[in-house]
Amino acid sequence: YFRSTLGHNTIELAAQDQSLSAGPFLWVRHAVTNAVTVELDEDQSIQHWSAKHDGYQVLKPPAQHRRSVQLDRQHRRIDVVDHIDTTGRHAVCTAFHLGPAVSAELEEDIARLRWPTGTGDDYESATMTLPSGLRWSMHRGECDPVLGWYSDRFGIKVPTTTLLGDGHCNGEALELRSSIQFAP
Repeated sequence: YFRSTLGHNTIELAAQDQSLSAGPFLWVRHAVTNAVTVELDEDQSIQHWSAKHDGYQVLKPPAQHRRSVQLDRQHRRIDVVDHIDTTGRHAVCTAFHLGPAVSAELEEDIARLRWPTGTGDDYESATMTLPSGLRWSMHRGECDPVLGWYSDRFGIKVPTTTLLGDGHCNGEALELRSSIQFAP
């Protein structure tokens, strides 16, 4: 699970992993990733990046996944755009794995997130707008299938919330937009 594409915050196409594993520590095909753009703030911190990989070129017909992430510090917002370029009709699954201390409430394509600050009884919160056009579900510590787990080191797993969106590419390019708006 932790090596799988679905075990990461990314897009899975046609129920296939981006890279091909032949065992616990053996990869027989690595997806090659390329940065497309990287924009820096005055302090040299990244405010926008875009990257793509070739992991789905093995599909029939092939697909290209590109992700762009924009950080808007002033408005406390992160925007994520996933672009899938294909002429195929592939199943699409996207996962957002939250930290173990984050609680979530899901209503259609809106997730309300909350987590402790670590100081007293204070909480931080955010609203996550998930890509429309997908069916969204929430999973935590499930075993059949394995979903909703976090691991910070080998051999350890902790239940966590995973937001899972399912849908399809319908023979043309697909764009999925999500955003996280942090409370002031």
